[in-house]
Amino acid sequence: MDTTTVLCGLLALAAALPALDATLRLRRLTRGRGAPERGVCPARLLVLVPARAEGARVGDIASDVQREARAAGEGTTVDLRVLLDGPDPEAAARLERDGVLYLSKKFPGPAKGHALAFLAEHMGFELDAFDFVLVFDADMRLPEGFFRDLAVPVGTEVFQLPVRPAGIPAPGAPRVEALSLAQAAEDDLARDAEGLPVRLRGKAMGFSPRAFRVGPAASTRTTVEDSEATLALLARGVTVSALNGPFAFDEPSAEAGAMARSRSRWFGGQLKLLATGFGDLARGFARKPLGTFVLAADLWLRPRVLVLLALVLLAIGADIAMVVFSSSGAWGAAASARPAALLLFLLLLSLEAKMTLVFEWLSLAALRRRIGYPEEVPSVSLSDVGASLRMWIGAVFGGATAPSRWHRARPPA
Repeated sequence: MDTTTVLCGLLALAAALPALDATLRLRRLTRGRGAPERGVCPARLLVLVPARAEGARVGDIASDVQREARAAGEGTTVDLRVLLDGPDPEAAARLERDGVLYLSKKFPGPAKGHALAFLAEHMGFELDAFDFVLVFDADMRLPEGFFRDLAVPVGTEVFQLPVRPAGIPAPGAPRVEALSLAQAAEDDLARDAEGLPVRLRGKAMGFSPRAFRVGPAASTRTTVEDSEATLALLARGVTVSALNGPFAFDEPSAEAGAMARSRSRWFGGQLKLLATGFGDLARGFARKPLGTFVLAADLWLRPRVLVLLALVLLAIGADIAMVVFSSSGAWGAAASARPAALLLFLLLLSLEAKMTLVFEWLSLAALRRRIGYPEEVPSVSLSDVGASLRMWIGAVFGGATAPSRWHRARPPA
């Protein structure tokens, strides 16, 4: 086989991965789910909020935690710790005014995992006094009744709570992000019901003290501590469960540049995780091949909007190539095995790409039948998709060209 045929074969093989992922996801979203397992309200909770250069708004999530702790009832106690990841006088003043306990690192970073490791080391055996450690970002908010409604199934060590936007997302990339959060929440529940691994989303996560130490507090090799912790826990046989509530609210920036910068860090971390997490991924495949594939697809076949754009271009390119070769007589009766193999690969590539696009559309239709069109997940226009594509292209370029910049060593805290 020549280079062109081999390249088309590799592209067809690569396109099979998102095709299989889309098929499995559509199957999960269209299947009925039984009633969720009943849980119990944890007796003692520790809430951790790492914050870097967030200013006074870190006090908003702290105030929500304090409010909900008072409303949780006599059976549940909630302790709150805020970690200022580097000097932040404005945040410190707000927390002191509100009477919130906080720690402060001398130097920020290099990543969120290091902040959580600092907290785990600082608290030591004090962590073992709690049933669960909850981790929230500083840009999150909690609804009324949050701790009162929190019920964790017996035997759960790690759980992911659903996240939705706070308020109505602005047009453009935020609306695509809101739809992505809704799909992730539904798919997490479907995967959990089928016994498939659930990915930690980095926001609104809960851990037993043991799982916290071996998961996020040990995830210091990349800037994607949630993905890194997910693989580490999977390799150790610790299951991440998806809870159907209560929801936590996310308040991301509506400015495309700010969204792109945070996603550059994410993309750079995901690239590094391909190497640093390979051992955990291999151990996961040895334990649960299908489940690990589903998890790996969720980790690396993203951002989905760019994957779908690539599939559209591949389908168009494959169709054009087949037309060109056909018009040149390359598929005639006297054709050799070389163009026959090339034709097979081009046809397979075109079918895989189109099948993936159709199944993704059907998955979105199934999602809308479940959730409808609530104001926090409004309809998404082509203009919104275009804005999301532009934002992600800038983010991917930044993450791919300078991923090491996110992991530069810094002095100890």
